[in-house]
Amino acid sequence: MGILSVDLLITLQILPVFFSNCLFLALYDSVILLKHVVLLLSRSKSTRGEWRRMLTSEGMRCIWKSFLLDAYKQVKLGEDAPNSSVVCVSSREGGDNSGSGAQKKTDGAECHLLDFARPERPLLSAFRKLVEEFSSVADFLLVYIDEAHPSDGWAVPSLSFEVKKHRNQEDRCAAAQQLLERFSLPPQCRVVADRMDNNANIAYGVAFERVCIVQRQKIAYLGGKGPFCYNLQEVRCWLEKNFSKR
Repeated sequence: MGILSVDLLITLQILPVFFSNCLFLALYDSVILLKHVVLLLSRSKSTRGEWRRMLTSEGMRCIWKSFLLDAYKQVKLGEDAPNSSVVCVSSREGGDNSGSGAQKKTDGAECHLLDFARPERPLLSAFRKLVEEFSSVADFLLVYIDEAHPSDGWAVPSLSFEVKKHRNQEDRCAAAQQLLERFSLPPQCRVVADRMDNNANIAYGVAFERVCIVQRQKIAYLGGKGPFCYNLQEVRCWLEKNFSKR
């Protein structure tokens, strides 16, 4: 099958789910607009502040790009894990990193994803509760990629803090550091930032979120595309099945 035929097939597969996402955002905007109008008529103080639509041209481009990343991702279940280049953001003391080559990395240092893996231990993209419960049997890594909802792009209402589009590696690392300051992550979880060429995002088809488990440099578990299709319960079941929870 030719390249053009493959691209056409992928496009046809993406279109239905892309339009369903756009429909969801249109319904969401309608509900929020109706609520806004009701509050305005009731002269409620809650109407203060800017109302931002979710279904915008910028949003549609982001959604389409996310489905393309998912369709063309390099990562495959059971195959070698891409050893993408990243930049170290977190070098907290007290984390359980003994035996890991990544423990010698300092903030801003270039490294690779598999630097954080140890023999016979799975490496997971991290979530707080899983980190706290399974850090004795698994290593956890959070990879900060391109900002999904920058304040000067596809912004969402009621953001707890604003992050602009990353113009360079310093911007991305600063945004990742802001994430660390706003949300308390367990010290066992390391944090890195994707490079500006988005090599990790492209290899793993992350946009907007994805959970992966790497074991012996192979993809042992490949979660669905976030934010709607990943399942943390599956991750928990995988860990409980393959490792004792100590």
